[in-house]
Amino acid sequence: MDTGMDFTGKIALVTGAGRGIGKGVALRLARHGADIIVNDLLAETAERTAQEVQALGRQAYAVAGDVSSSRSVDAIVEKGLQRFGHIDILVNNAGISLYRPILECSEEDWDRHIDIMAKGTFLLMRKVAPGMIARKWGRIVNLGSYVAQLNCVTKYFGPYCAAKFAIIGLTQVAAQEWAPYVTVNAVGPGDVETEMMELEWQQEGAKRNVPPADVKEEYRKRLILQRLETPDDIAKAVAFLCSTYADQVTGSHLIVSGGLPFTVK
Repeated sequence: MDTGMDFTGKIALVTGAGRGIGKGVALRLARHGADIIVNDLLAETAERTAQEVQALGRQAYAVAGDVSSSRSVDAIVEKGLQRFGHIDILVNNAGISLYRPILECSEEDWDRHIDIMAKGTFLLMRKVAPGMIARKWGRIVNLGSYVAQLNCVTKYFGPYCAAKFAIIGLTQVAAQEWAPYVTVNAVGPGDVETEMMELEWQQEGAKRNVPPADVKEEYRKRLILQRLETPDDIAKAVAFLCSTYADQVTGSHLIVSGGLPFTVK
């Protein structure tokens, strides 16, 4: 039997897993046999995802915590280790997004994007990687973005684009430092139908005086594949990078965008 996508016996820590892409990743990895440490900022959303993981027959442990704080990250990881003993897979998904011109962005806007995404990714990798290196096996997948490519950035998302570029740079350096036993990759989503994306469409609609539903349809029409992505579309790419099928993939940024930045003519 082909066991390339069998994660039985593996423990995965997924951040921002209370909803959206993070929840999709947690459920997808559980379907392939992994037990999940479910992190989210809010305890109730983390617990809801944990219950869904358990309904799939896998173990789950909900751990609330703010990934932008080193003290909180230490607590998240240590609680997970106390429960399961080791962490084999780390998925850094926690993130935010704000549709706002640079000249209207506050210092707080900048700090929140960088701290939650770039700093959070750094803190978690730094905390989890030593154990993976010691056991000579580990998979780290960071959430990049299709905008984190040259000439693909999108106006009004300055702090977001900066944070995602930082994550890609960090991914490529970590891949070199922790080889050959730990692979470090990123997945770059495009337009995924999540609560966070719905908020972006509302923000853009308000800025342009256009109904959010019309903005959403504009986004859909620009996709080569003609449909918005689901969290599970991204989760399947994450699962691939964690599997033995990706044993020779590290330092990559796998774009899963429905065809962005190309547009249908």
